[in-house]
Amino acid sequence: MSKKYFQAYTLDERVEFVDYTWLISGIVYEGGADKLLEELRLRGINECYFYNVAGNPIGKKTVAGVADSFDVETFHVVVAADQADNIFDFIYEFCEMSEPNKGIIYMNKLSRSTVNLLSSFDQGSQSELTA
Repeated sequence: MSKKYFQAYTLDERVEFVDYTWLISGIVYEGGADKLLEELRLRGINECYFYNVAGNPIGKKTVAGVADSFDVETFHVVVAADQADNIFDFIYEFCEMSEPNKGIIYMNKLSRSTVNLLSSFDQGSQSELTA
């Protein structure tokens, strides 16, 4: 009977990890994440995205047999540690999170992330990709 071993995971020395990034995440109940991302991109924050999910209100009276769901948008923004508090405050004010039932926002420190640099595509890089 042969023993099966899992291959040990080793970190690639060629990949440079960045350990000073934060992830700002939030849920916006009445939409507006698309406008938020446009404002963030105007300010130079490009590491952001959002997606739509279905929501169901809590504490509201519903009619039997009628689904009272609404669109909810979840967003994520990756920022440098020195910008995290300022961007968090900007998102809080822009999405009017101080008002009730507008949404929630929270921030987590990322243990590591990598820089993804895209080079311009030319014929020289195409030969490197196919080789």
